[in-house]
Amino acid sequence: MSYELIKKIHLYACLSTAAVLLMFILTSYLMIHHTWFNQEGSTESRSVEISLETDEDWSDLKKEHGIKGRLVNKGKNQAGMFFREYASASQSCTVEYDAQHAKAEIRRVHKSTANALVGIHRQRGYQGPFKYLVHAFLLDLIGISLIVFSVTGLIMWFKLLKHNNIAWFVFIGGLVYTGVTIALLMYW
Repeated sequence: MSYELIKKIHLYACLSTAAVLLMFILTSYLMIHHTWFNQEGSTESRSVEISLETDEDWSDLKKEHGIKGRLVNKGKNQAGMFFREYASASQSCTVEYDAQHAKAEIRRVHKSTANALVGIHRQRGYQGPFKYLVHAFLLDLIGISLIVFSVTGLIMWFKLLKHNNIAWFVFIGGLVYTGVTIALLMYW
């Protein structure tokens, strides 16, 4: 491969990831300094009389009551009631269904703006509605772009700076710093 082609690939990989990296930097900052921002959201609760026998019934309930997000948990609670928990970046919602009395309790928590942005940072996986699939797929593409960016950067670096001792020191120092950080977080 020619050096000019590697430079172009490196540039395009950088440009394709810049906006998402900026978003992760912003949301990481909000996570680190969470006490600086308003954390108060709002909670609402309502009871509805409904029969929830099938998955289609649950889907209809979700549409009727504007429940956002994807299903993150379901089962029976200690009181024997069926429940489903839905979550999105901006809100979470728990539905508890009492089959004996054909009633559902819907508890919705609307997150503060800061917590909603952190929710975007924490989105993961391919489960859920189409927009979650698209989000996960785009994150995979960005991950590939970051790998390409790193590899092409190393190729250019080796070509230009192979005899630069300071560059080697910074490179090896970065590897040591990353390794020590991971070891400390995992084992101590």
